[in-house]
Amino acid sequence: MFFALFLFSGVFKESLELPIDLTALFLILTTLSMLKRLYERPKINKVNILPVIVFDIFICLVLLSIFNSPNLVLTQDKVIKLLLLTTPAFVFPFILFKTKKSLIRFLLSIASISTVLSLLSISMIFQRGGDIGFVGFNDGNYQGLARIAGVGLVILFFLGLLNSNLKKYRLVFLVSITLVLISLLASGSRMPIIAVGLAFIITIASSIKIKNWEVKYPKYYNKIFGLFIILLIPLTWAYKQGYFNSIIFRFETLFQSDGGGASATGRTERFVLAYDMWKENFMFGKGFGSFGGYYTGTTTHDYPHNLFLELLSELGIIGLFTFIILLVVAFIRFYKLGKLKDVRNNNLFITVIIAFLVVFMNSMVSGDINSNRIMLTFISILCILPLVYRKEINKDRLQSDKLRTSEYSEK
Repeated sequence: MFFALFLFSGVFKESLELPIDLTALFLILTTLSMLKRLYERPKINKVNILPVIVFDIFICLVLLSIFNSPNLVLTQDKVIKLLLLTTPAFVFPFILFKTKKSLIRFLLSIASISTVLSLLSISMIFQRGGDIGFVGFNDGNYQGLARIAGVGLVILFFLGLLNSNLKKYRLVFLVSITLVLISLLASGSRMPIIAVGLAFIITIASSIKIKNWEVKYPKYYNKIFGLFIILLIPLTWAYKQGYFNSIIFRFETLFQSDGGGASATGRTERFVLAYDMWKENFMFGKGFGSFGGYYTGTTTHDYPHNLFLELLSELGIIGLFTFIILLVVAFIRFYKLGKLKDVRNNNLFITVIIAFLVVFMNSMVSGDINSNRIMLTFISILCILPLVYRKEINKDRLQSDKLRTSEYSEK
């Protein structure tokens, strides 16, 4: 719970107006918990070594880029955030999550935070009514609310509602899903909605198999269909009240607004500038955090609205290649695990994959690497899945060994 609150405290902490920084508080509490676990189990599993080494190389490239940056103010600010906030988001999962139980608790913590924030946002949604405007905490941080709502929705649905081990809580999950879905659609943020929709479509499409003109799909699809029918009632009511007018308006004007930072035109301008910056320094980029100086001409922070272009423009092809290696390591590990039937049909495995897709797709159009640190957390989780599912892996190896022994005996 402390780790989940650390990752998402920026969504709501300013609205509480407390005399302490909640992000720092939850970081300290998580660190203490991590140190306690290291003391109890000092041994580091070899599964953790490769991704941590790759990330260390990435950090070294970031530090070296300081000497290449034309704007030290922006670079220093972004480097400090990367070291103090983003790095723990990546490293801590290797120590905190060693079992399914610990990982499930973390994901359910995110779902709980998402539900509470969505519940608190309902009053703001009612107050706004059918007017065009955003809904969010910290003076309207609608993107932060939508991000956690998108991830929370996936967790509540696949790890909660469809989990037979938690069926006695299905009514709670159903109510929570309704609240989070209304909050997501009413927030006014487009990409989290698109990301959740695409993640669901990709998952469904990859699960359907056609053989001999016969369509086969998982049994839980019937539950999904039934849930959508149930959710149509509150969603239709909210639509008639005008609570979704803002997001409908934003989708309608996506390709019509000129020059706005949130419009397609505004993003295109950033894409072109990021590409031009990369061409000027193909190998190492223009320096970590330098994009804002080039785009605004001041010391105001800004970003290309695409993680890959951000890395290309500021760290060059070397920086992007290092990050892609990290993604490849994560992809290979969950892909191999997905070949095991006991794993790929598991609610936890499905939830992690879909949640990662949501945060990854969101990073392609919104936020910089520091504001998308939840994505790095899920990259780490994908990397440690072999450790979490080691019992299933050992079981599969044992069955394979028995099969080979049997074949050898027959020969």
